[in-house]
Amino acid sequence: MDQGIWDIAIKINKQNIKNEGSSIKQKETTLIFAGSKEAGKSTLIHRFLERDEAAKQTLALEYTFGRKTNQNLSKDVCHIWELGGGTHYTNLLETPLSPSALRDCTLILVIDLSEPNRIWTTLTTLLSSIQEYIKVALRSQKAGDLGVQQALDNINNSLIDDEHPDIKKIVGFPIPLLIIGSKYDIFQDFEPERKKAVCRVLRYLAHNHRAHLQFYSAKDPGLVKKARDLVSYRAFNTEAPKGVSQDYNKPLIIPFGSDSFESIFGSTEVPSLQVVKHQYSTMFPLEGDDSGKGMSKIEDPAKDNNFKEPEIDQLRAQKDDDLERYRKDLDRRRRNYNDFEE
Repeated sequence: MDQGIWDIAIKINKQNIKNEGSSIKQKETTLIFAGSKEAGKSTLIHRFLERDEAAKQTLALEYTFGRKTNQNLSKDVCHIWELGGGTHYTNLLETPLSPSALRDCTLILVIDLSEPNRIWTTLTTLLSSIQEYIKVALRSQKAGDLGVQQALDNINNSLIDDEHPDIKKIVGFPIPLLIIGSKYDIFQDFEPERKKAVCRVLRYLAHNHRAHLQFYSAKDPGLVKKARDLVSYRAFNTEAPKGVSQDYNKPLIIPFGSDSFESIFGSTEVPSLQVVKHQYSTMFPLEGDDSGKGMSKIEDPAKDNNFKEPEIDQLRAQKDDDLERYRKDLDRRRRNYNDFEE
């Protein structure tokens, strides 16, 4: 039977444990990074893993991992998957969203604050699409045998106090969710009313989906550290980040359970998703995740220097030439036919 990437990764990891002679079971977690195109997902991952090399643009779905020695001197493993292409290619997440990985899985959506016209579409599209894949995985026989749904319910229930006024109003999300607003260094120079509108809609979507919301800039060492601490908390169960900031004139840091609809809207009346969308779009006309952008050269693997293969590239170039000649021949025949008809 053919093995998937996840199955091979598990097999290699188990073999590594056996080779090290470890008698202590290590803990494994999974982080899935998705979000806006060119929002800095790869850079954030490199900062978390303390890698010095420059991050390359992600073409589809890429895998890496991190390891950290725990108190038992065994090394915990964090599997890290990064989805490129913005809202495209979410079907590739079926691999990391396997039933066996879900109970220790966290979704991290990195949203580009510098492009507010795309925030709503990118965020809501990804949330809806990824949630559907999770639901499919939870309906599987394996998920039932492992008791994944109950485990996730226990985790989600622990994120909010039973006495919270919004406990029966929020929609929630199947697995732990982090929303990181990137490029704060650009966003901080927006006009106050524009910043307020973006912060309000992000707070609403984060609170409604039981998510932790935090702003980040790769150019700000303080925000980089806060983001690394947050990712480490989900990856290796390190100390939970402290602090809350709801001031739209400062970088937002809002752990789930620390916000409320009344604080966001100034009223106990909770507007519907469509009302919030309409209010937001009056200031920021909504655009798709790739509106106005064709596929750039680096997004095409055939034109990416990282994937050069001389023999294959030569054959590809020859086929491209053949195709171009064929198109010109068809066009010439079409013109001749039209002239004949006239």
